[in-house]
Amino acid sequence: MSTDYRILKTVLAADLFDGRLEEYGVREHRNEHTNDRARMLTDGRNFLWLYVGDAGEVEYMVRYMPNGNPGKILGVIADAFDCDIVSEYDCRFYGFESEEEWNTAMQQMEQECADHWHAELMKFLRGEPADICPGTIGMIKANYAKELVAKNPVLLDDREALHAEVEARYDAAGHTVMVELTPQEIAVVKMLQTHEDDLPRA
Repeated sequence: MSTDYRILKTVLAADLFDGRLEEYGVREHRNEHTNDRARMLTDGRNFLWLYVGDAGEVEYMVRYMPNGNPGKILGVIADAFDCDIVSEYDCRFYGFESEEEWNTAMQQMEQECADHWHAELMKFLRGEPADICPGTIGMIKANYAKELVAKNPVLLDDREALHAEVEARYDAAGHTVMVELTPQEIAVVKMLQTHEDDLPRA
């Protein structure tokens, strides 16, 4: 489990590691996995990985489990460099200005994926070469679709009904595993995760 973070302005890694953060109790930590492109900061208890781009800028930062809560480290960076920091759960992490813009882009991407999957499935059902690999979930569903269409050819012309029946067949076959967390387990996850509201602002 990990959480990615991004600084919303260009900050050079060299500046982060020039010693200015040490007065706030944050310093560099080195081990056998650190190098010029993957570096680490610690406050003595928590750890935050930083990945460096080709121009020496901090591309993104990652909190890996069980490396603690990076809230203090992120706060020190935000204060020292007068910047905002967002997690992967914020639309700005991906370059979007608003949740609405992000949601629209995600819906468009989802539709494009669905259209591509349907086109490949139609090729498969017509016996044409298709981009569906053996041993994948896609192939399992494609074979279900083939069986369904053999029994009811009308489904070939009813995209919505075909996919609904394929998904129902897939779920009924026990391929999907549902895990229900207890309230205690949910509480632990929430405690370990740094939420967007906890992230530092300049």
